[in-house]
Amino acid sequence: MSTAAPTTPRRPARDRRADLAAIHIAEKALQMDQEEARDLKLQVTGKSSSADMTARERRRYLVHLHQVQRAREPGRGKPYTAQRAPLQRSPDDAHDDRWSKARAMWSALARAGQVRTDTDSALLAYVKRQTGVEAWRWLNGYQINTVIEALKKWSLRAGIEV
Repeated sequence: MSTAAPTTPRRPARDRRADLAAIHIAEKALQMDQEEARDLKLQVTGKSSSADMTARERRRYLVHLHQVQRAREPGRGKPYTAQRAPLQRSPDDAHDDRWSKARAMWSALARAGQVRTDTDSALLAYVKRQTGVEAWRWLNGYQINTVIEALKKWSLRAGIEV
């Protein structure tokens, strides 16, 4: 009886070839020349050739290469978040009838889809664009009336009953 050789390669050999190919691709993506790659292999695994590495060493070297790749990619890191100025509204503003009226109109505009953000800070940003004044408490009577009338006109144009 003859013993025939298996037709499919053994699993470790396929894994080894796949690891070596992945190492080569990662080194190429990092634009490393042979000398740089050899030095890095020595530093990470203690061996200068990928072929001499054990499976564990190849994996460790691949992980290291992927970390280097990620570090070099632009835009990696913390996502950008805009720095917001502190809310320029006094706790006393909640008791101001005119603030309550402006806030109610702003909420009605938001429910109608005319305003994206239904928050105090969004209303204050609108007030600042209209008047040039940072905080509601610093507005004079004329400026407050101007803001309220502008909100009323906007509501009428949007078909919202005030």
